[in-house]
Amino acid sequence: MRLYKKLSMHLYKNIFLILSILIPASLFASYEININYESGFEFKLQKELLTKLQKEDSRRGIERVIKNQEWIKDYSLIYKPFEKKIFISIKNRIPFFVLNNEYFYDKNLNRFKFDETSKKLITVSGDIDNLNNVVVLIDLIESNKSIKHKVDSINYNFVSGWDVRTDKTLIRFGKDISDKKLRTFEDTANYLYEIGKIPSIIDMRYKDGVALNYGK
Repeated sequence: MRLYKKLSMHLYKNIFLILSILIPASLFASYEININYESGFEFKLQKELLTKLQKEDSRRGIERVIKNQEWIKDYSLIYKPFEKKIFISIKNRIPFFVLNNEYFYDKNLNRFKFDETSKKLITVSGDIDNLNNVVVLIDLIESNKSIKHKVDSINYNFVSGWDVRTDKTLIRFGKDISDKKLRTFEDTANYLYEIGKIPSIIDMRYKDGVALNYGK
């Protein structure tokens, strides 16, 4: 009889222990979720993320939702069951430009979905095979301290090639982005700095030189 009671008590303790472990998992949705966005850039999708996470009832489910977000570069998750709190730190991908109003690209050309975020970004349009050319043109123009131009938009088409519109000038590079043409642009920018003039159009499609148009 005593042996039966001991076995019964032992079985009861084991059942109680199992229940005490499973109950917090079933109440996961009631936990307070705290998200810290390290990068600070506000996506429209950031506002939707918390709602998606609150629908999950497990840590694995929460991590799955986070991993499915293309705009998230890195994240860390701290789960504090006794405080009923979850702390998530997220590092966003930083958009460098928007292609055809469809996708963000960061500077490493990682692609993620465009969500019509209001922040002003460089817009790129055209059927572009080599997106490295986009990065090269933006860096070439914005890193030049002589002209101090900010790129607003880039358009590519098979007829006229690359057109870069800045806050001050339309720069026409043509179809070929060669090292020679890039050096020619830098020489032209230095020349414009020396004469203190800003043309409305810098046309680099000519083999023998550059055409500068000062008309409005």
